[in-house]
Order: sequence, then structure tokens, then C-alpha cells
Amino acid sequence: RGFDSQRRYPNEQLIAFMAQFPKEGRDRIKVLELGCGSGANIWYLVREGFAVYGIDNAPTGIEYCRKMLSEWEGALKGTITPILEVDDMRKLPYDSNFFNVVVDVVSIEALSYADHIPCYAEAYRVLKPGGKFFSYHLGENSISYLHGGGKLIDWGTVDNVFDRTKPLHNNDTLCFLSGNDERQLLGGAGFKNVQVDKLARTYNQQEFLIEYLVVRAEK
Repeated sequence: RGFDSQRRYPNEQLIAFMAQFPKEGRDRIKVLELGCGSGANIWYLVREGFAVYGIDNAPTGIEYCRKMLSEWEGALKGTITPILEVDDMRKLPYDSNFFNVVVDVVSIEALSYADHIPCYAEAYRVLKPGGKFFSYHLGENSISYLHGGGKLIDWGTVDNVFDRTKPLHNNDTLCFLSGNDERQLLGGAGFKNVQVDKLARTYNQQEFLIEYLVVRAEK
């Protein structure tokens, strides 16, 4: 849909999560965003002083991310240039114990349930001991999962939202998880202190509800 249709501002729950880190010393905190897309979160993380890395499997996403960074150039003077790569979040091109933080905003949900397993294992691998994980992920009570017309291809995963009246229409594969799903998947990867909260957003004068899971964990 082009660059102009892309989100330009960071996810609010991500902002709240990253606020836990003191201002001093952020240049030594390495943050990886999985599925960085067009850079709405990347520019914010850079502006806040972190050492930022972004990965996306779409070359167009990385292209748009660089364009987004150029549009925020004035706000990013004196910051660390982010490292962006086209690659697969299920097999990350980084050394083990490399990052302090790994974050995801509505990207891992584009994987099937089965592919969450290697993705979470890789996120765990590249985190340093004590490192933190954040995810903002679609939840199982979303109308687009329950009544979107998609075919179930594995646990919680539909091949598409075919109903044109529903949010997320024609977004291809989407996985909708429960809090217990997240705890089991992340726990199976080795994460501890897994916390899951829920947020709901309504559409069309509150006719449709989309649920999001706000997930936090530690290595």
C-alpha cells in the first residue's frame, strides 16, 4: 500500500516497556526489533538513545524503515545509527547472548503457531542472561479470528481474514493466542517471569473487538 500508508508513531505499550531503562547508559543497551517493518518503533528507539538493530524478511520493509529514519533525521542528530537487516526471525543472524532487549510489535503474530516455537527459541538464544523480551500480539478473543472467515491452519492460526467487513481483512496468515499459549510457548523456550496482560480495541462504533496481548518475559 506504499510508504504513506505506514504507521509513523511507536506503539504505546512499547514506550511504557522501554521506559524502565534509565536514561544514562542507554547507548550500551542493545535492542533488537523483530519485524521492524517501516520503522515506526525503530526511530523512537534510536531517538531514546539505545543501540538499535532491526530485522525484517521484506526488503521493502527495510527500505521503508530507512526512509522513515530519514524523515525523522532532525530528531535523531547525535544518536547511534541503527543496524538493519533483511533476514528471518526464526533463524536470527546474531551471536548468542548478544542483546539486552528483544521486542516485537504485531510481527510474530504473522507466523503460524508452529513457527512461534523456533522464533521464541531464537529470541531467547540471542538475549543476554537477564535480558528482557516484549511482544504486542493478537489475542484469541478477536472478532477477526472468531468470525473472519479464515481457515484454521494450525493452533490459533488462520490463513487469512476473508470477511471484508472485519478488521485485519486480507492481512494473510495471522496467529491469535491466549495468555496460556504465550506462557507455554515462552516457558518452553526457556523464558521466566512471563507476564501477559490484555488490551482491547474496538472498531466501527464498538461493533468489532480486537484483542491484544501485552507480553513481557526475561531470560
